[in-house]
Amino acid sequence: MRRRRWYLAAPLLSLTAGCSSGGGGDKSVGPSAGGFSISISAAAASVAQGAATTLTVTVTRTGSFAGAVTLAVGGLPNGVSAAFQPPQVAGGQTSSTLTLTANGAAAAVTAPFTVTGSAPGLSDQTASVSLTVTAVTQSGPFSLSLSVSSFLVLPPTALSWFPVLKIKRNAGFTGAVALSVTGLPFTLVIPVPPSLAGDSTTLIPLNIGAPNGTYTATIHGTVAGQGERTVSVQLVVASPTTGSVHWNFCAAGLRMPVWFFAVKDGAGGWTRLVPNADGTQYAFNVTQPTASVAMVTTDSGVARTTIYQYTAQEIAAAGASECALYPGVSSRTASGQAVGLVPNGLATVNMGFWIGSLGNGGSYSMQNLPPGPLDIVAFSNGVDIAGNTLVLRGIVRRGVNPPSGGMNALLDFGSGESFAMTTPTFTFGNTNGEAFSVIQMFATAGGTAAEVGASVNNDRTPTARTVYAIPASQTVAGDLHEVIATIGTVLPAGQLSRQAIFYARTLADRAITFGPTLPPPTVTVAGTVPGARLRAQGTLPAEYNSGVAFDVKSTGPQARFATLLTTRGFLGAGSAYDVQMPDLTAQLGWDSAWTMRAGDPTNWWVSGGGPALDFFGGRLFFSSTRVRWTGAATGIAAPTDGSTYLIGRARGTITPQRR
Repeated sequence: MRRRRWYLAAPLLSLTAGCSSGGGGDKSVGPSAGGFSISISAAAASVAQGAATTLTVTVTRTGSFAGAVTLAVGGLPNGVSAAFQPPQVAGGQTSSTLTLTANGAAAAVTAPFTVTGSAPGLSDQTASVSLTVTAVTQSGPFSLSLSVSSFLVLPPTALSWFPVLKIKRNAGFTGAVALSVTGLPFTLVIPVPPSLAGDSTTLIPLNIGAPNGTYTATIHGTVAGQGERTVSVQLVVASPTTGSVHWNFCAAGLRMPVWFFAVKDGAGGWTRLVPNADGTQYAFNVTQPTASVAMVTTDSGVARTTIYQYTAQEIAAAGASECALYPGVSSRTASGQAVGLVPNGLATVNMGFWIGSLGNGGSYSMQNLPPGPLDIVAFSNGVDIAGNTLVLRGIVRRGVNPPSGGMNALLDFGSGESFAMTTPTFTFGNTNGEAFSVIQMFATAGGTAAEVGASVNNDRTPTARTVYAIPASQTVAGDLHEVIATIGTVLPAGQLSRQAIFYARTLADRAITFGPTLPPPTVTVAGTVPGARLRAQGTLPAEYNSGVAFDVKSTGPQARFATLLTTRGFLGAGSAYDVQMPDLTAQLGWDSAWTMRAGDPTNWWVSGGGPALDFFGGRLFFSSTRVRWTGAATGIAAPTDGSTYLIGRARGTITPQRR
């Protein structure tokens, strides 16, 4: 048994034409219509590295407007985070406290930042402050630093990532450091070891009844006779964010945010959201034609930042489909045996998201099966003289519902339950003489995603290929074959590849034409302080103009990953695209471990037509992440019988230089 390394490929389909920007700005609103303005208690502020300062934001309502105003901040210097208490000034309230926290590595600069207030149906209002970050010189045997400058305190059950306290030891100092925490009420605690001999420890802030608010915790490190060092962190306790758009995650799902989820309404600032009690739902409002969502997830202990840039309708659709696309894990298992194979043949057995491989008379075991009835799809395989996989016979068994730990009935490929596969011919056009590979999947209406004799080393040039199909009599409505053809599956960095993906309930002889090569994008560095951010620019041929996916993998001591998914509805009319990773380092709860590192070689992939996530592209970073088979990683548009998707991809490497 093995986990399925499988991501479905489909374009980012736009549901609406959309607009290229969300409007906003500082427009005046007449008193008869009602409106508001915002002001800040000081035109300039100062904060030292590792410290915090506060400002008061006042909302003044005019005319008939008496509703809530949501606050956001943008343009903060790198390493400075912001927290509002409350983040939304409710009707009847007039002010919010803005806490600015600079981490120990914050850039020492003087720069303006902007506070934006927004309310449904009204123009955004803004106010600016000049912020000076002052440098602090550390001396002595050691210094302390935190991976975060602020932290949203949620129940530990809703989190999978926590801030890290680090000790930097100067030459010659190897002793233990005594730790303590001050500044917090007894209802909000950060447990720390009384003495730390190592170089780091994980902090798990616990809220045992603290009221909503922003609290400053000071962590003290002391060495007898050698002085004390401190570092501060802002802890925010807040109620769940509300709104009409719900982004729903499966409980115990593999894509639960680690403790970061933010939204940007149109061209406004980013707003960090607070989930419900178990972390499975984030609620927010979108008032502009477009919106962006940012989340950080983990897999195998590595962080991935994902940014969605969609129309308002697409954002709502993606949030509603999240749990269906990324189901939760379970402890349900099932096992069985298979017989009737050809000599030295193998059987592959698929159930739910899992696949087992076994020889004649061998056994398989399936794990993490979702609840309820599932289909079993199994194939008897052989190998030809060239080493290609032959799919000889199949079995489709519907609605099997074993108890956890139960045994499925024997799979006998010599019995009447099995059937011979059909072998239509697909002819591929516009290959330009390049080698390409073909793999196949089969998804049942009953929730099983089956691998159909994938051959991973079949880069060849012949344009006519035999594919394997389940006979029409063995299919039901809702079943779909998927044929994925990929040009350039083995390429040196900097080259181009293309995909054609075809879906159908039944397969017959067919001609499929690849799209054109993707015009090479221009990938540059948008910023390198304190971390690296990349920008991609180019044009999309008509075949790929539904959207663009921009993937980044920063190598080095610890890999960091980022994915930016942008639809044409967000980009606006035309064929051009200009996308870049946003700077999220100033947002509440951002961890330095998620930031791309300047100086590290960084691989990038740009895919026109959507996220071409397949077996071959070198982008399968995490083997345990599974996407429910809908054909659309975005959750916006699933394929139907006869759908064809075309994708063009470019890839390369860039090393952002440290400033």
